[in-house]
Amino acid sequence: MFYHEKRDGFARTGKIEIDGRTVATPAMLEVEDIPDWDFGLAPTSLKFLNEELFEVLKPQNEEVEVLTSLHLLSPRQLVDVFERAGKKPVYAASSALPSNVSLLIYLGADLVDNVLAIAKAYNGVFLMGEIEVQVEKLQRLPCNCIHCQGKFVEEVDNLSKTVARHNTEMLRMEVEKCRRLILDEELRNYVESKVKLDPELTSALRFSDALRDHSTFPRFKKSRCNFSALESFNRFEVRYFFNRALECYQPFSDTVLLLPCTARKPYLISRTHRYLRSRVKINVNEIIISSPLVVPREFELLYPAVNYDTPVTGYWSDEEISFVSGWLKKFIEKGKFSKVIAHVAGGYRKVVERIEGEIQAEVVYTAEDDILSDKSIDRLKKEIEGYERVDLYRRIIDHMLSYQFGISFEGEVKGRYPELELHDKKRLARVDRIYGMLDIYEDIAVHLLEKKIYSVEIGDFDVKGTIFAGGVINADEKIRPNDLVVFCNSKIFGVGIAAMSGREMVESERGIAVKVKRKFLM
Repeated sequence: MFYHEKRDGFARTGKIEIDGRTVATPAMLEVEDIPDWDFGLAPTSLKFLNEELFEVLKPQNEEVEVLTSLHLLSPRQLVDVFERAGKKPVYAASSALPSNVSLLIYLGADLVDNVLAIAKAYNGVFLMGEIEVQVEKLQRLPCNCIHCQGKFVEEVDNLSKTVARHNTEMLRMEVEKCRRLILDEELRNYVESKVKLDPELTSALRFSDALRDHSTFPRFKKSRCNFSALESFNRFEVRYFFNRALECYQPFSDTVLLLPCTARKPYLISRTHRYLRSRVKINVNEIIISSPLVVPREFELLYPAVNYDTPVTGYWSDEEISFVSGWLKKFIEKGKFSKVIAHVAGGYRKVVERIEGEIQAEVVYTAEDDILSDKSIDRLKKEIEGYERVDLYRRIIDHMLSYQFGISFEGEVKGRYPELELHDKKRLARVDRIYGMLDIYEDIAVHLLEKKIYSVEIGDFDVKGTIFAGGVINADEKIRPNDLVVFCNSKIFGVGIAAMSGREMVESERGIAVKVKRKFLM
């Protein structure tokens, strides 16, 4: 039986019992350790040639879902197989190499084996990470692992066996790396870099982004989003942020100021934005332009806007300009702004120019090449000074409450930015910069319970540090991993961080459901 520990999208860590021993997943099984599972009478690829026959010949196992020879599938078929894999742990048999195993684990594989790595060795292939080298071209083994030790090829007694052991270690290291990346919530960043070496793997990642159900993907993460490829534009975090922010955005004036992003996050504490605000009184709506994000000021403390990085070259590709300008247009249309003040230059200006003729608003450019020059700032002052003062920090908290929970709550905002807190005689909520969300306390927890949102009903037992899935009676289906949730039974209630989706909490018999932060008496 599988024990769930940590989820990062489709990928997860956990434990599984195999022949009386506990294996931490994701894991690589060596040939001699593969259990006596049913591997069926046909490879998974038969499913796409004759599905009716495959249903008769496919593997039948209670413990795991065995998928075989996945490297033979097309990218779309590979994604389809994982999407239909079901709830059992997934064993991608005879499919993994160092070049593709990170993608297999990202797509949902819990177990792989070294069968293909050994086969490569006996076909004269030495694996150097993602690179495959013909052994016959080597004078010495270019590795100092315990099996190779940099020996000359002619000195090795059983060359194929030695290379097989080396290839196995290369694969094992890659699997262990993926496990670490899942725990650190960094797997997507790594996979985006790995798949670029193979167009087939890149296609599979794109199909996965476009076609699969992403209900197990977190909205908030403790890791940095690295937007380094076109595939970054279609990450779940990006798509969710845009759609949810657009839904929750409530502008307060008929004018919007467009500003460029900064290396330091949140933008408001960057040198550039602090200097601008020291010179100009800004009391209009603000939208920050980046690639691939477009961030109204009210959402800059939310993930991924609060914790991302992107290559800065001064050059914007046409794909970047089209993508960013498209979302900028949607936010401007949502605000029904009559005036757009673009204090931007270079590629940022090209983004605005792309939609200038498509929006029903006057567009005024106030910046020269340097947005911080005296001339640029003087032009900006003439356009935006004189507006009535607005409580920006209150607006930020209000939008965070709406984005995260779909609620509003009265109170006074205190604290030094970005360490903001909402109070009403006692603390109600605070900004959690680690995850890019709000942490909440007793009164808001009660409010969520009353509205039955982001709530988890548990059995009547004493709660300590962890709530396991076996103790969950019911859970809001909107809950995603890393969501802040409220749990309750007849005696206590409290706040915690979800370790799995709400649906998984109800359906799973084992595994961590909620990590407890604080609890209160009913």
